[in-house]
Amino acid sequence: MAEFRSSIATIQDEEFDFLKDLIYKKTGIFLAPHKKIMVQSRLNIRLRHYNLAGFKEYIHLLKTDKSFFDNELTELINRITTNKTDFYRENHHFEFLRDTYFPMLEEESKQNGIKKIKIWCSAASTGEEPYSIAITAQEYFAGKPGWSIKILASDIDTNVLNTAKEGLYKEERLAPVPDRIKTKYFSKQIINNQVFYQANPIIKSMIEYKKINLLESPFPIGEKADLIFCRNVIIYFDKPTQKKIFQGFEESLKPFGFLIIGHSETMFGISDKFKFLGHTIYQKKS
Repeated sequence: MAEFRSSIATIQDEEFDFLKDLIYKKTGIFLAPHKKIMVQSRLNIRLRHYNLAGFKEYIHLLKTDKSFFDNELTELINRITTNKTDFYRENHHFEFLRDTYFPMLEEESKQNGIKKIKIWCSAASTGEEPYSIAITAQEYFAGKPGWSIKILASDIDTNVLNTAKEGLYKEERLAPVPDRIKTKYFSKQIINNQVFYQANPIIKSMIEYKKINLLESPFPIGEKADLIFCRNVIIYFDKPTQKKIFQGFEESLKPFGFLIIGHSETMFGISDKFKFLGHTIYQKKS
């Protein structure tokens, strides 16, 4: 019997350069030369979807067929974007919410009467981050009447947003979640002999989902946010794009609002509109 071998198309330098420039123009994400093999790997599935022999044909369609371009662009972006996330990733940020931020807002509410919080999770991916925020808020404000906590969860990748909306996760995805929290906020389900956990309505109802490209200006988030999460995303942009995004965050925050970025990210030399508080937590200066 002849051995079956799957055909993997190879991407040439000029083809990679075209896709790299297109992704940068549409998303601001900069693909360094060493990302060439990643792009090749992730887009081969699109070539197979259209039964194309190689990247030459794929790029020809993108260049010459407007209907193809319009329909394919979202899938192209979805394939290229990286969606690494976990429940309670960089847990010190959720401890900051619980131990510092929420108590601060509670004290301020005694003076101003405001019991309303809006948090924007600007790179929500498959939902683990906004659900972690929702659980942390629910745990803190349980039994404290009158509080309204809304979380806007956005991403440029529509596939991961759909996963987040569904709120259904394989058992291993909830490994970082304490058993008490898992039992309280998720319901166990068996699907095709696999264990899944479904987010309960009490936390799902706190989150609104929206596709937002961080190149948009101004950010279409409606009312300004009290706090923005944008963790482990800025590293994918070049300096000019980072400056533009941080300016957008500054404009999207209420006075003295907070911005939380990833552990390997910094605002040093990029924006002077924020005060550094430690642990990649920043506060808008005015």
